[in-house]
Amino acid sequence: MRRPAADLSDDEGGYDKKTSTDYVQGGDEKHGNAAAHPSKCRMIDRSAGSNHSLGTWNIRRLRASDAYKRYLSAPFHTLVNMSVYKVVIGLSLVYLTVIAVFGLLYLSIDSSCNLAIATFPQGFIFSVSVLFTIGFGVGGNDVFFNSCGSAITLITAQTIVGVFLDAMAFGIFYQRFARGQSRANTIRVSAFACVQKIRGHLYFTFQTCEMRKHQLSEAHVRCYAVLHKSVHFPHQVHHMQAYPMRLQQPDDDLNGWLILALPTICVHRLDAWSPLAPPPLDPEPTHNPATQALFPEPPQRAVDIESGTRENKYRVDKPALFNSATTNVLTPVTKADIDRLLRFWSDTEMEVVVVVEGVDAATSSTTQMRHSFKAHDVVFNEQFVNCVFIDNETGGAIIDFKHFDRTTPLDFAAIPVTTPREAV
Repeated sequence: MRRPAADLSDDEGGYDKKTSTDYVQGGDEKHGNAAAHPSKCRMIDRSAGSNHSLGTWNIRRLRASDAYKRYLSAPFHTLVNMSVYKVVIGLSLVYLTVIAVFGLLYLSIDSSCNLAIATFPQGFIFSVSVLFTIGFGVGGNDVFFNSCGSAITLITAQTIVGVFLDAMAFGIFYQRFARGQSRANTIRVSAFACVQKIRGHLYFTFQTCEMRKHQLSEAHVRCYAVLHKSVHFPHQVHHMQAYPMRLQQPDDDLNGWLILALPTICVHRLDAWSPLAPPPLDPEPTHNPATQALFPEPPQRAVDIESGTRENKYRVDKPALFNSATTNVLTPVTKADIDRLLRFWSDTEMEVVVVVEGVDAATSSTTQMRHSFKAHDVVFNEQFVNCVFIDNETGGAIIDFKHFDRTTPLDFAAIPVTTPREAV
């Protein structure tokens, strides 16, 4: 959804109706060509149509010399994860090899056994009949083959081999068709994410929903920010790492549970522990783990301090807790905020990876849907269009997925402004 550029407001520096791609490619000299090729520089694809993802990782692995030993230690999982045409070709070659080997062995059986096999084509056809239990016919006018021990041994051996091959082939194809990953194709995550400023804080939001009427059990969501950080920039030592993003909605302290029957807005706050937030302009000379994020300390949430679920014992100022209320106001994200965010996202090649997981009730298999947002997939000062309506006839809900990915600029003039007050 590409929108035309809008004018900046003169007082507050509001920045409406522009994605970060519009902003960077619109001629901003500070960011250069950071988004010149937005479709190629992704960790997660967007090839599912309508700007959505199939969940394929754009990762190429250079395997070690002993990697084949690890793959052969779990041959079933190696075959299951192969592409369909490789599985079909591989199993066909195995079957043909077994048929050909036993066809040659049948040629070595003495003529007194009455198999009536004199050439390799005859042995091949007889081997096919044994392997797939087609039936022998009366080629040698003796369906018991003169009770010959060698014939009984070979026929029994090939039958046993065929049973194991059939079981393996059935298991591989069933696992491929019934695996939960294909079930994830109907879990939708919005094509765009929105950044809003609520009560003075920046929030990264997106929404997710299930298109099927059959819902996943134990559905939950997790988010990670993939960043390219350079510790020693002059030496070009780069580090790519996935950093966890704490969620406020749904609360990740409660495992981030979802009800995918209705669209759910997922919210991440860009606080001091957010991997999406650029480093402070004036960093403190000493590290305070209660107010600052520093690897390898676990990520926290500033909202836990504000809500009283976690105390900040390192506070310099010690006002009384829980005795004031903040304004319930939505203000525009300023141009200065967007400049800092886009510069940091461009320098680190930021990509937010969303993982929605659940259990399919029909197959009891775990389903994982993967989606990602790059900087050019983020819009500022916008919100998602309502896509849920009430059915007047049944009283139920109607979800219009044609509006699921649409966003609209926030109408700041229509938002009521309240003044802060002291709590009684």
